[in-house]
Amino acid sequence: MARKLAFDKTLFAAGIGLTLFGLVMIFSASAPLAIANYKNPYHFLMRQILACVIGLVGMAIAMHLDHRKLLSRPVMFTTLLLSTLLLAGVLFADRTHQVHRWIKLGPIQVQPSEIAKIALILYLASMLARREDRINDWKTTLLPVGVVVGQMALLVYLEPDLGTATLYVLLAGLLLFLAGLRWGYVAAAGGAGLMGFVMLILAAPYRLRRIAAFMNPDDDPLGAGFQVRQSILAVASGGLQGTSLGESRQKLFFLPEPHTDFIFSVVSEELGLLGSAAVIALFGILFWRGVKAAAGAPDRGGYYLAMGLTLLLVLQAMINIGVALGCLPTKGVPLPFLSYGGSSLVVNLFALGLLLNVSQHSA
Repeated sequence: MARKLAFDKTLFAAGIGLTLFGLVMIFSASAPLAIANYKNPYHFLMRQILACVIGLVGMAIAMHLDHRKLLSRPVMFTTLLLSTLLLAGVLFADRTHQVHRWIKLGPIQVQPSEIAKIALILYLASMLARREDRINDWKTTLLPVGVVVGQMALLVYLEPDLGTATLYVLLAGLLLFLAGLRWGYVAAAGGAGLMGFVMLILAAPYRLRRIAAFMNPDDDPLGAGFQVRQSILAVASGGLQGTSLGESRQKLFFLPEPHTDFIFSVVSEELGLLGSAAVIALFGILFWRGVKAAAGAPDRGGYYLAMGLTLLLVLQAMINIGVALGCLPTKGVPLPFLSYGGSSLVVNLFALGLLLNVSQHSA
């Protein structure tokens, strides 16, 4: 099928480089918390290494799959159905941190919303490739896409996880735009989406507090504004070269979740502007090579698959970094390859494998 060893080595290096760097930073960011809670500084690191091994196996498998078969109706709809059932099932699982986001399988926790990201992209790529000539037809294209994306976003919102639900909608909107959606539909959908987003924020007092804290974190420095203030302080403390690896002060129980949502803040504090710029540059390379793979794809399904995967990884990075820098309201969107979380890392590495798969066929 694919030409041997013809995958994009620059894309591969960027993804693996981010993954290995993520392991280093997870150990640095999580060691104090791991000692305090588990008496073992390697607790989070070892779990992430296990997820990394599983993810690398998944990446290798994804690189050798026929992406055209993945986009076939039987495979695509089966994947979509299973992921939807998991999203519905997690709502009946035990609450963790006051939310329904994980299904526990013994010592392992699976996050269905991460798996659903791949299923959603497979569905969109398959649908848009088959109906590209009818992209603006309400009955055959826009309504089916709206129903599928809407139901998946609703299930994730009910966990509750507004950040990931918004990501689903953004992915669908961008891929529809790339497929040739009319500007009138883009404007209408954007306006409706903005109104819906505002209504969802107004419906939950804690989201209102987050928005208020984002606008002025100093109004409630020990409450809603605490996370963003500590994150900005960590970033500002790093300067040009940082405090040096392992020497972050904000991770010492000042910065909440330093190894997950705010790991970029720890990177900025310990490695400074140079280290954080290097991370951003690697995501820039990933975007560049992902778009190149999509542009050279041998079929339209491969094009939309590669663009969807590229946007998935880069949008998450932009949102996470934006939150860490105080440019966006606080959202629980992980930084791909770097944030602690087994489901996220496995899915991101599988996505990288699929992207490398398409790159093997690029002209």
